[in-house]
Amino acid sequence: MNDIPPETGLDTAVAPDPLGAPATPSHLIAPGPGKSTGTKRRWILAVISVPIVLLVVLIIGWAVDASAQQVPRNTSLAGVAIGGLGEDELAGRVAETSVGYASTPVEIVAGDSTYSTTAAALGLTIDEGKTTDGALDPSYDTPLLLRPFVWATSFWAERQAPLHFQVNTEQVAATLVELQGEDRVEPTEPSVELVDGAFKVIPGKDGEGIDGATAATALSTAAQVASDTGEATISLTVRPGPLPPLGSDEAAASATSTAEALTAEPIEIRAGNISRTIEGGTMRSWVTLTSAADGTVAMAFDPTKVAVDLQQAFRDVDGHPVDASFTLGGNGQPVIVADQPGTICCGEGASTTILAALTNNTRTVDLQLVDGPALFTVADAKAYGIVRAVGGNNAWRDGAPTTAGPGFTTYHAPTGARITNIHRIADLVRGAVIAPGASFSINDHVGKRTAADGFVEAGAISNGAHVNEIGGGISQFATTTFNAAYFAGLPITTSQAHSEYFDRYPRGREATMGFPNPDLAFTNDTPYGIMIWTSYTGTSLTVTLYSTPYANGAQTNIVEAPAGLCTAVTTTRTITYPDGRTADDKFRARYRPSGSTTC
Repeated sequence: MNDIPPETGLDTAVAPDPLGAPATPSHLIAPGPGKSTGTKRRWILAVISVPIVLLVVLIIGWAVDASAQQVPRNTSLAGVAIGGLGEDELAGRVAETSVGYASTPVEIVAGDSTYSTTAAALGLTIDEGKTTDGALDPSYDTPLLLRPFVWATSFWAERQAPLHFQVNTEQVAATLVELQGEDRVEPTEPSVELVDGAFKVIPGKDGEGIDGATAATALSTAAQVASDTGEATISLTVRPGPLPPLGSDEAAASATSTAEALTAEPIEIRAGNISRTIEGGTMRSWVTLTSAADGTVAMAFDPTKVAVDLQQAFRDVDGHPVDASFTLGGNGQPVIVADQPGTICCGEGASTTILAALTNNTRTVDLQLVDGPALFTVADAKAYGIVRAVGGNNAWRDGAPTTAGPGFTTYHAPTGARITNIHRIADLVRGAVIAPGASFSINDHVGKRTAADGFVEAGAISNGAHVNEIGGGISQFATTTFNAAYFAGLPITTSQAHSEYFDRYPRGREATMGFPNPDLAFTNDTPYGIMIWTSYTGTSLTVTLYSTPYANGAQTNIVEAPAGLCTAVTTTRTITYPDGRTADDKFRARYRPSGSTTC
C-alpha cells in the first residue's frame, strides 16, 4: 500500500472516488434527509412537552392545595372572607352562618294573598356539610377533569362560595296550613257513617290551597336565587290549587266491605268472671276509616268509642266507677258531686285486640279488668258550665199565665192517684244531664211506666176516651217540661198536644205522653250542658233547666181557627240568640169539643 503524503494542513481524510473523481472532504458534505427530520422531531417534542409540564404542574398544584384542606384564596361565604381557613374553622363559620340564616324573611305570594314568615319556620336550612365541602373545593360541583382549571382561577378571581340548602317538606306543609288560615280548605277524606244500622260511604272532597310538596321545591329554588343575587328576602310565587284527599273512594268502599263482614255477627267479650255479648250494631258504630299517603284506606275501631261501650257493658262489675253528677245545693245553685274511680273493662289496646280477633275469624275475646276513671269526671262536669237556672220564671195557673220560681210551674188538685205518677216520673228525671248537642227523650230516659217502677192507675185519655191506665196523669209532667224547654229557646223535636183542652195547661202550648208514643223530646243546641231539675209540692210541679244562659224563647203569637168541629190552635215562638239573631217556630194543637171523641 502506497503512502500518500499530505498536501495540505488538513487532517481530514478524503476517500478516493472509485471513478477517479477527486474526493470531497467529509466536513463539506451537506446533511442528508434523515438528519433534518430528527431536528424537527426534537422541536415538536419540546413544544408538546411544555403544556404537558404545565398541566402536570397545574394538577400537582391543585392536588397539593386540595390536600391541605384549606379554603382557597380569594373566597368569601355570605359576604365574609374565609380564604385560608382550615376545615374545622370553616365548619364553625358555616354553622354560625346557618344560625343567622334561620331568621331570613320569606315572602310567599299565592294568588291575591301574601304570607310572611321565616326560613326557620318553613324548615329551610343551610346544608352545612355540602356548604363546607363546596367552600373547601371551588370545583365541588365540577367534573373531576376540570377541577384543576377551576382551581387555577383562584389566583386572580374573587370567589363567593355558594350556600347549599335543604328543605323539610313536612314542616313546609305544616307551616303553610297555619299561614293560610281560613284561606285554606282542607280536603275531606272518604269516611263511613251508619244509616239505619247500615254503612254508607261518604266520598272524599278536594280542598283548596297551596300544595306543600310543590311549595317546598319552589322554596329551595327561591332560596338559591336569593343567595346568588344577594337578596335579603326570599320571595316565591306559588299557585293555590285543588288539594285531593289522600285516600280514594274506591279504597274506602273496599275497607267498608271488610268492616261489614267483620261486624256481621256478635262477639263475646270475657273479662274477669263476667261475659258480655257485643252486638254487630254496636261494633259498626266503632268503625272508622284511615287514609294513607299512598291512596289506601284501612278500617279501624275508634279506641274511645270502644272504651266507652265496653265500660258501659261492664258497668256492674264489683267496684265499678261512679260518674260525677249534679245536684242542687241548699242555696239553689248547682253543685257537682265528685266521681269515683274503680274497676273497668278494659285495658289499653282493647280495640286492637278485638279487631285482630275478628280478622282471624274469632268471636270470643278475653280482655282484662283494670283500674280506671269514671266515664264522666269532675273536670268534665266543670266544662259543662252548669251554673244557674235558665229560661226565666214562668208558670200557668187556673187558665192564665203567672210567675213562680225559676223554670216552669203548673198546678193541680191536691188529691188523686195522678199525683203519685207525677211525683214518680219527676223523681226519675231529676238530675238528668243533657250534653251539648245531645237530645233528651222522656220515654227513652224513663221507659215504659209499670207498677214495678212505682206507677199506679190513674185517669188518662186513650184514643179520645177517658180511661184509667198505669201512669195516667204524667202528661202534666210532659207539659211542664215542654214549657221549660220552650222558654229556654231549645228546639223541641218531638211533641204532641192533647186532643182535649184542659185549662191547667197553656192553650196550644202543651204535650201529652204515652209509650212508646206520644213522646216529648228536645235538643240541647247550646255549647253548655243542661241539668233538668224537678221539684213538687202537694199542688204544684216545677221543672227547671240549669246551664249557662244562652238563648231564650217567648210566645209572640197565637192563632185559632175552625177545623171541622175541632179548633186548630197555632202558637208562634220567637227565639233570641246571644248574637241578637232571632228565629220563629210554630206549634200546633187540634182540640175536639168536650164530650166528643172525634172532630
